[in-house]
Amino acid sequence: MENRLIEIPKNSKILIINTAFLGDIALTSFLTQKIKSSHSCDISVLTTKAGANVLSSVKSIDSLFILDKKGSHKSMANTIEFAKSLSTYKFDIIVSLHKSYRTSQIVKNIEAPVKIGFNNASNSRVYTNKIKYKFHLHEAQRYISTMFDDMNMVNVELDLTLEDKLFVENLLIQQKYDESKKTIVLAPGSVWATKKWGTDKYSNLADLLKSEYNVVVIGSKEDRIDTASGVINICGMTSIAQTYQLLINSDILVTNDSAPTHFAAITNTPTITIFGATHPMFGFGPLAEGSIVVQNDSLKCRPCRIHGSEECPIGTHECMSSITTEMIRKQIELMLVND
Repeated sequence: MENRLIEIPKNSKILIINTAFLGDIALTSFLTQKIKSSHSCDISVLTTKAGANVLSSVKSIDSLFILDKKGSHKSMANTIEFAKSLSTYKFDIIVSLHKSYRTSQIVKNIEAPVKIGFNNASNSRVYTNKIKYKFHLHEAQRYISTMFDDMNMVNVELDLTLEDKLFVENLLIQQKYDESKKTIVLAPGSVWATKKWGTDKYSNLADLLKSEYNVVVIGSKEDRIDTASGVINICGMTSIAQTYQLLINSDILVTNDSAPTHFAAITNTPTITIFGATHPMFGFGPLAEGSIVVQNDSLKCRPCRIHGSEECPIGTHECMSSITTEMIRKQIELMLVND
């Protein structure tokens, strides 16, 4: 049996709360999988609408509750009313992975004998069990540390539909996908401008790779990049579940320090994550086997932010501009040779 910080009785009803950024929410799956692999229990997750799309295919999660932060639960009064309504589910354990004040109010107003949260969370007095937030760990391990002594992670199991599998296959066929070639996926988007390697860089990389590999560009409609013919650009055309399906069948993902890094962790797709303003020491590096980080370690100005920002504080954005397409192409070739 796994080492654990608290007793988890058989058939416990556990509620895990995470309403942060999509990448953070994706990493919740490593905790739910760890619990489910060793305990017979019912696991629910309270998250955002977008977060529900990230977690809906995760097999270890039995049910999802949605906090509509920008809509019906925008006011604190409505959030508290919603939280109180969840007491009817009679949860045995609540685990909060998000440290905001709003989350503390949710925890406070749901009845449960055990309430677990990080010791540096806002209004931490609402928790019965305060867990030290260990800065040296990966965020997925920090999540696991809320309930377990050991930080060993187990592979996340996904429950993907045949419809999604066929949709992705048909979409690629329509785009002249060549099954005899390796597949490189590019994810150029990020919420933060300083985390972006740049659309021109991704476009140039795609054009460099297209003759030798299938190059597939993913993300929202806003992440679409200009590329010559021969590049499969499906930005805005797939759900997150379908993105998981694509990543499972791909050889390498190239992305910024953003949510796709953590989607690839779930599918165990080797990843090249390009770090600029931020740094993997904050706990958000790629987890998939064979993954690497590309960054400029010589700059004294980085990291300048934990999450990134809208513009470079010193106006150069050298942390990203100094990373060339040729550097990334060489890393791709090295990863495929060592595969």
